[in-house]
Amino acid sequence: MIGKGANTIRPATLAEVEKILDKRQGVGGGEFGFEQQTSLEYARRFSHLKQSDAKEMLDELEKLEVKAETAVKIVDLLPKNNSQLMLVLAKDKVELPEKTLAKVGELITAYSKKAKKFEPKAEPAPEAAPAEEKPAEPAAEKKREPEKKAEPEKKD
Repeated sequence: MIGKGANTIRPATLAEVEKILDKRQGVGGGEFGFEQQTSLEYARRFSHLKQSDAKEMLDELEKLEVKAETAVKIVDLLPKNNSQLMLVLAKDKVELPEKTLAKVGELITAYSKKAKKFEPKAEPAPEAAPAEEKPAEPAAEKKREPEKKAEPEKKD
């Protein structure tokens, strides 16, 4: 059982999930099941901060009296602007005073500089086509020859 021996339940950041799953994969030495492997790939792909930075930011958000669940969402998402932050807070039905909201915004800005930079996967550029290329044939004009199946040899 995965949660065996857990004394308390608390939300975990994606950086923590990544570290926990990496540790479990190394200890067991075996392959994960589908769910665990998918969770590990998701955590690797979408965690913006290192675990130490995520832990620091989480502690600072909790000092500002932001609920743990909301703080974890903020750390995982690192909202890019105030409207995204407001959406996260509205989802959890959290109202923060203006001063606290400004401090949270400053904190996000500071940790966004430490965040991993994501670059979209670039598709290979198509090779330069020759200038005098014959126009493509319309699909209706293309004729396909039926595929011939290899017949097994008959033994006499």
